[in-house]
Amino acid sequence: MKEKIRKYAKFLIQDCLNLKNSQELLIIGNEFNIDFMNILKEEAEQIGSIVYFDVRNNYECRRLYLNSSLEEILQNPLFDRHIYNDVATNKGAFLFISSPIPFINDGVSSKLLSDVSKELEKRVEVFRKKQLSGEVSWCICAASNEEWASKILPNSKNAFDDLWNLILDVCKINEEDPKKAWDEYYDDLQRRIQILNSIKISSLHYFSENGTDFTLELPDNYVFKMAKEGDRIVNMPSLEIFTTPRRDSVNGIVYSSKPLFYNGVLIDQFWFRFQHGRVIDYGANTNFETLKHIVETDDGSHYLGEIALVDYDSIINQSGIIFETTLYDENASCHLALGKGFPDCFQNGLESSKNQLFEMGMNDSSTHIDFMIGTRDLEIVATLKDGSEVIIMKHGKIIF
Repeated sequence: MKEKIRKYAKFLIQDCLNLKNSQELLIIGNEFNIDFMNILKEEAEQIGSIVYFDVRNNYECRRLYLNSSLEEILQNPLFDRHIYNDVATNKGAFLFISSPIPFINDGVSSKLLSDVSKELEKRVEVFRKKQLSGEVSWCICAASNEEWASKILPNSKNAFDDLWNLILDVCKINEEDPKKAWDEYYDDLQRRIQILNSIKISSLHYFSENGTDFTLELPDNYVFKMAKEGDRIVNMPSLEIFTTPRRDSVNGIVYSSKPLFYNGVLIDQFWFRFQHGRVIDYGANTNFETLKHIVETDDGSHYLGEIALVDYDSIINQSGIIFETTLYDENASCHLALGKGFPDCFQNGLESSKNQLFEMGMNDSSTHIDFMIGTRDLEIVATLKDGSEVIIMKHGKIIF
């Protein structure tokens, strides 16, 4: 197991981040990831990188959430984020480790969690700008921890190792050459992307038996993309093809197909109704208040910033496990995201101003929250610029 985890760390450093000699690297994890973070540090230092840690102490954060005001929380050193902007300014790299602690925020005010998230986003503005423009290398990965593993693998006698094996399998680390395996996968995604970008889609109609039935338009200069950008992979794993819809074009209703875990809180069986792009009504069977704070983050959080296509029979969905982290669960099936759109999903978008992107139809927000909508029977029909229709997805699977 130790050798495979080191192989995974080496793959993340060399093939996902494509880290360079003397480049700074910030590794962000929690108190249960220290061993893995040290392995990553060793692999990065072997190629001459300068490594920093940002270790999130989940239980200390919980204590603060329960006993402190917003102002007191934001003044605590645990919430200092200046290093993000410093590393980004130096064109460093960022590796985020997703390793959830189940129910860590149960009983914590959803409004307080939302307010803290909004304030922290302001503190990393330099990093976010450089991240969106592609100026910095970054990747999100996962690492096992005892609490997470026991929660999602309740029948396992050795859940910690079994979750590690799942992570390694999904990320193709158990294959002889993970880079080659991912290159072959992304070559096929690129083939699909070229088709989608060439057929001149005007609008998409989604519908499935669970009640999802909505339409949206794509900008005239839309670009479908994937997580592999040149010699970098920004999410490991990533199985999606994605783009940004026109902000004001979404109409209809969409139902979630999997739970959403946001700030450690589970939101389940939820739905949104859109009119002229805006969420005008919504509901949830579990933790409606948390959903409310997501939607009400700002004006832009009422609109979509992303649509993503993922085959329903993906390796993650086949596992039958709800991983309780968006990194994995969003790659189980098709998903949408409320909030900020992607400038690079528009032709020449990275060279365009904020106002120009808005005129093109891109949504802007301080948040970007993915939620899963893919079902076994999901169908997506594209209407092209010439008025003809093309089936994009049938029975939950991209058909080309």
